[in-house]
Amino acid sequence: MKSFKTGKMIGLMGVGLLLMGQVGLAQDAKKGDQNKVNTRTRPGSMMEDSPVKFPEKGALPSKYNPDIKVPRQDAEKDYFIFASPCRSLKQIEQIQQEMPKGQFTVAKQDWSGLQRTHKILTEGGDLHIMAVGDSIVNDTMRSGWVGKLQEAYPKAKIKTTVYVRGGGGCRHYCEEGRVQKYIVPSKPDLVFIGGISQRGDIDSIREVMQQIRKDLPQVEFFLASGVFGTTDPRQPEALAKAQHSGSAAYGAGLKKLAKEEGAAYLDMTTPWAEYVVSSGVHPHVFYRDVVHANPYGEQILSKILMRWWKPENGTTNGH
Repeated sequence: MKSFKTGKMIGLMGVGLLLMGQVGLAQDAKKGDQNKVNTRTRPGSMMEDSPVKFPEKGALPSKYNPDIKVPRQDAEKDYFIFASPCRSLKQIEQIQQEMPKGQFTVAKQDWSGLQRTHKILTEGGDLHIMAVGDSIVNDTMRSGWVGKLQEAYPKAKIKTTVYVRGGGGCRHYCEEGRVQKYIVPSKPDLVFIGGISQRGDIDSIREVMQQIRKDLPQVEFFLASGVFGTTDPRQPEALAKAQHSGSAAYGAGLKKLAKEEGAAYLDMTTPWAEYVVSSGVHPHVFYRDVVHANPYGEQILSKILMRWWKPENGTTNGH
């Protein structure tokens, strides 16, 4: 497949053939997240000019199935626990070279809430990252970005666990002893909380953080606003109203929570939208269904996270 040219629109038929020609099924946390921004019943305005025809059930087949087989743990029905990275550096590079290029800016690094994590990354030691959330968090971790993190910080030995549920916000994780059953025993050093399924519920996120800290007082947190879903990234007004958006009240609340709880915060929504818009192609080129990322979309998230986490930080053209 030929690489896309930056800023060039590709024909409607060409996009359809590109995506329908992908083979293999994408891993998912659940068939669909059950909330207003993550369901097929409200596909959003992107469908009006979409060059992609998504199947009525399931997702478009993926050209790039994860090429690393990762261990899984037993979990309750509809919840999944597995390791990451799911992709090799070679596969990540192949996808990133092929995908449409875009530009984005991320916030300046602030290690004040991640001092222990930073020390391990730069000086060496074991670092266990645990990602908690919904199928968007699932997609984020399937991108393999933690493999890139390991490459950037070779002195550290990074282990990653992913704990997800379709539509899984912290209101689910703070109930029925899930923190004590599934998070605390893993003894994470750093917990990543993100996704689009929090429904603006800052209190539940705080509750999960405090439950974890009760048993693991040294744990650190990295909080991120949401990406993907059905809100059109080309419409800033709509994005600013989305419950999961970094440009909405939720983003401000999440940033405030991070400050109050001594955690790190990253607005992922804004750089994600910037990348998609600047790429010059329809947003659905980065989707496998009306809600979730395909391998190209996953790598946008990988690029955003790595731009924040890499030793140097600032503006990038997406390479």
